[in-house]
Amino acid sequence: MGNFLRQHKTLHIWLAVAVGVLVLFYAVRDIRAVMNFWVFSVALPFRQMMGLLTSIAPFSMAEVLMFAGILVLIGLLVREIRRMRRRSRERTPLGQGLYRIFAGALAIVLSVIGSFSLLYGANFYADGFQERSGIYAEPVAVEDLARVTAYFAEGLNRTAPLVPRDENGVFNVPIRQIFDESVDAFRPMEEAFPFLAARGVAPKPLLISSFMARTDYVGFYFPFTGEANINVLAPRSQIPVIVHHEVAHQRGIAHENEANFVAILAGVYSDNPLFEYSAFQMGFSYLSNALHRASPELFHEIHATLSDYVLADFADIRAYHERKNPTAQRVTHAMNDAMLRTYGEESGVLSYGEVVDLLVAYF
Repeated sequence: MGNFLRQHKTLHIWLAVAVGVLVLFYAVRDIRAVMNFWVFSVALPFRQMMGLLTSIAPFSMAEVLMFAGILVLIGLLVREIRRMRRRSRERTPLGQGLYRIFAGALAIVLSVIGSFSLLYGANFYADGFQERSGIYAEPVAVEDLARVTAYFAEGLNRTAPLVPRDENGVFNVPIRQIFDESVDAFRPMEEAFPFLAARGVAPKPLLISSFMARTDYVGFYFPFTGEANINVLAPRSQIPVIVHHEVAHQRGIAHENEANFVAILAGVYSDNPLFEYSAFQMGFSYLSNALHRASPELFHEIHATLSDYVLADFADIRAYHERKNPTAQRVTHAMNDAMLRTYGEESGVLSYGEVVDLLVAYF
């Protein structure tokens, strides 16, 4: 037994450290003062520093790390299988090789979960946008919901003619232009809420966008590199507000309803019509869906006011969703839902839609 432990000493130390980090995280995650200190003094500055460093590369370092990680895992597995074959000839128990594979895989999984928890998961237990801004979600009355939905419909109709469009009347702006203008478009939000201020960096286009287009993902924030990564095949009219949603995560906003609210508000505050229109579009989508459930009559009354440009963009969005792979969509939906619930987001992916309460309270 002693010889076995010595042979796998490094692996056991790795496992012990990984388990210890997770135990410590779960022990202190509900202590708000500890989480606030860790997030705003350590984790968030580190993530933003990584974002600045990785901004030098024109491609997504998140993709590079993920692909490299897969290759490393395959390489380690092949190495262990070769060791097992060699040891079988030397009459070494086969179980040791299987143990190394199992324990090594467990150590890797626990290390990733622990690192993610420290870098990003802790954000869910620190002060969010509502606590830091003083803007809180409140119960919504139907008449208030209808009023704000109508306001967003008016914003859509007003800004729709201001953005470039293709021959079918669909929003048509180069991805590079959206990415380049996203930093300046977010700055009015920093002035309104100074705690969101940070050195701006452009988002990264994903090479795996064709894969993501089959799933439920239009973008993701990668805390290990501090990058906002965007599915460039998503409906073009949605990309500006998607970018600002991921930027909100870069600025320390973890809860999805708050990230949506920050993204929408950033666009509305912006004097850039690309981001203004996209923000009104996202806001209207969530508000009108809620209004349809509460009062179909009011929904149809407001929906009838939308211009042809706006309707063309919504048709483009529907066409995009119809091309998704149902199985891939369910899998990624379930993965995202599980991740959010793991960090105390009781509504899971439904929390995205809870932005309605914030929008009605603010507008």
